[in-house]
Amino acid sequence: MAKQSTGYTALQLSLHWLIVLLVLFQLIFGEDMGQYNDTLSSGQDVAPLLTGYYLHLGVGIAILVLTVFRFGLRLVLGVPASVPGPALQVRAGEALHYLFYLMLIVTPVTGLLAQYVDIETFGEIHAVNKPVFIILILVHAAAALYHHYVLKDSTLRRMMVPGSN
Repeated sequence: MAKQSTGYTALQLSLHWLIVLLVLFQLIFGEDMGQYNDTLSSGQDVAPLLTGYYLHLGVGIAILVLTVFRFGLRLVLGVPASVPGPALQVRAGEALHYLFYLMLIVTPVTGLLAQYVDIETFGEIHAVNKPVFIILILVHAAAALYHHYVLKDSTLRRMMVPGSN
């Protein structure tokens, strides 16, 4: 169980938003890796695709490292208590956060395993993660907007301002 804090630190918030940007980059430009692998397996020249290949690989590794670091900070520094609400809503929010952490670790790991161990098995698992991420992001964003505009609570503010609770 994560330690309790009075608000997210500037470092925790910076890591959150940096990871958001990196994930969006991967979702938008991630197809370059598939094109690279298809071109490689067909025996064609992959040189024109190397920039996309290395960017996808590097950004994926960065997401993995930053996520592990962020989760470690969560355990050490804690997180603010969930905004009060119906038990089901609070549990759903907590479950969504842990599902994000799981996806932010599993996705880069399966991508690496696809590249270096077995592209068929792990590549398929890795590819399924894209629509899952899109659904999670849409649910997460909708929930944040619901909290801000309908419930008018501090959920969104505390993800923008360090120390807000």
